[in-house]
Amino acid sequence: MRRGLIVIFWICLGGGALFAQMPRGFYAWWSSPVRKDLNLSRSQQEQIQSTVRGYSTRLVQLRAELDDAELDLEGQFNQDPLDPQKAERAIERLVTARSELTRVLSEMSLKLRMLLTDQQWQELQRRRPGRGQPAPAPEPRTP
Repeated sequence: MRRGLIVIFWICLGGGALFAQMPRGFYAWWSSPVRKDLNLSRSQQEQIQSTVRGYSTRLVQLRAELDDAELDLEGQFNQDPLDPQKAERAIERLVTARSELTRVLSEMSLKLRMLLTDQQWQELQRRRPGRGQPAPAPEPRTP
């Protein structure tokens, strides 16, 4: 039993980067130089900023919850003796935190997509990291 939990632990931690990633095709394009190439209208720019601001607090909270859940699971696996019930609860907490983060990121992505024209979306996809291009660095924030 203990060996099986250790395997699950390493799968969760090793796959953590995979599961904690943003949804496929999603990256912070609104704060990168790519946005300038999309020919966004002033209205689109304002709506994008408003949408991102509206989600930012929740995303920070969810990322913190995910970090806490990962630490909790790690702590459970470091216990001697290992308590399988506590480890299972920690696993469920981690799965829930990852799921919620993915859901909220996907919702925000949908709202942002709806603000773009088809042509802008196609350009964004063409410039998406992983298509032979590295992710663009975020631009410095101005006060």
